[in-house]
Amino acid sequence: MSEMKSAPMSQPSGPAPANVPDLVRIGQIPTNTAISVETDVLDPVIHSDTFCRFQLQNKGILHSHSKIVLRMAVSGTEGHFPLNVGVHSLIQRCALRVGTKTISEIDDFNHYIGYKSMFLSNEHQKYREQYVSGRVIAHKPYYNDGIAKGAGSSDTSAPKVGIDIGVNPIIGQADVMETAGRLDLRSFATTNTAYGPEFQVALADLFPFLYTNQLPLYMMKEPVTVELTFAPALRDRLVSSSSGGLGSEFPIATGATQLIADYQYYPNEIMEQYAEANADLSMTFMDYRMSKRTVNVSGTAGSGIATGEKIINVGGAGRIATKVITMLSRQDQKDNALLNNYHAFGCGRVYGTSSSADTNGTLTSNLKYNDHLLYPVDVTNPAVQFHNVVQAEGMVPFVTREEYSFQGKTTTGVTVEGIDQNAEVNGAVDTASQGLVNQFFYQAYKLNRNERVNQRGVELIVNYNPLTNLSGGTSDNYTLRSYVELVKVARLQNGVLESFFA
Repeated sequence: MSEMKSAPMSQPSGPAPANVPDLVRIGQIPTNTAISVETDVLDPVIHSDTFCRFQLQNKGILHSHSKIVLRMAVSGTEGHFPLNVGVHSLIQRCALRVGTKTISEIDDFNHYIGYKSMFLSNEHQKYREQYVSGRVIAHKPYYNDGIAKGAGSSDTSAPKVGIDIGVNPIIGQADVMETAGRLDLRSFATTNTAYGPEFQVALADLFPFLYTNQLPLYMMKEPVTVELTFAPALRDRLVSSSSGGLGSEFPIATGATQLIADYQYYPNEIMEQYAEANADLSMTFMDYRMSKRTVNVSGTAGSGIATGEKIINVGGAGRIATKVITMLSRQDQKDNALLNNYHAFGCGRVYGTSSSADTNGTLTSNLKYNDHLLYPVDVTNPAVQFHNVVQAEGMVPFVTREEYSFQGKTTTGVTVEGIDQNAEVNGAVDTASQGLVNQFFYQAYKLNRNERVNQRGVELIVNYNPLTNLSGGTSDNYTLRSYVELVKVARLQNGVLESFFA
């Protein structure tokens, strides 16, 4: 929750005008005010295939949804961005700096945005994000209304759910939609020898500070810079559309990277009055600190074993923490999966021919801080864990039950760029492909006591039973990432901005 408060100058030159609107806080302004917008297209001051930096001009008020344009270089290997994060897969770390001070920074940003993207509605992803950022996790029912007429064909039955990008799957003469067919992404979304896909990233997605506040650049004396560190070109950026392209490098077209900055202007007298009345301005916002730990699974290839109870300190000592987000990703799952490495793996399952004998694994989870458990009883029911995510974010994730907790078999077998949507790496070694199932098992914990965390920090308690060894050898490695949401304050005083934890 962000709030803004303005402190008067210690020796004000005169009474502050009563009708000056709050220009920096995002929301409605209770006055009829003319606004003009100036757009600058900025080239990076430093750019390589691993890092770039932009410097903003200190003028006007920066619009939070200014965009950074990123384009992939042409490639002989056909590839596309991971379906859930789109072009955000390129960004490993992002930082907003004022002078030499870091105001906001997120490590492993491409994993963090995988969680946040779950809360974009189907229509938003289908009609907007597909074209702006490359994210396409929109769903629709798949009717068995294929060309085939016979057993299994129906114009009214839709037993499966799958991806919806606004085009129909390609199916054969003897296919029904439930089990067969091919869905190809639109041509602008894939690399080829003549074209590299180009998408945009909003500054507000990179820096949560900008969700509720806008930067009054005209009031700041120090340079403001945006820094991006890119993910490795080998296997971490795109999904290979053909098995022959696995392990390919996908470079960035550095000459096409630009920042489209929108600067807002109000009438001069209003902006001058606002600057005079807010010479000491404080803005409260949320920042995220990431910690990660390797979880090793040993045993024979294809076997599933429990990780055992793990108690992991995720940080937050001495801070006001409001939320913890966790995700488990398999290290070797990259360009052979529809989501690349930007997923949240769940427990394994054993499904046979009889549904009565089907079993799902169990995640046992809890959180401890200030010497008290968040939940009096450890949570083992995935429905309750899904509910906890809803409570933490205030809205429902737009994913299916099988995609979240690996329960049921409702995902279609129609392929996306050659990979089955219901392809699962479970119970047997399969390094060829991974679809959408069991890829969104994100966990979120809302710290509801409104307390400052003591020096022991926040402890995460988890036990995945079972996790499957999919490496083909005697052990497999997963990475457990945790993001702690902390309250932070930015203070702009006489043109100098500083930030500190509340």
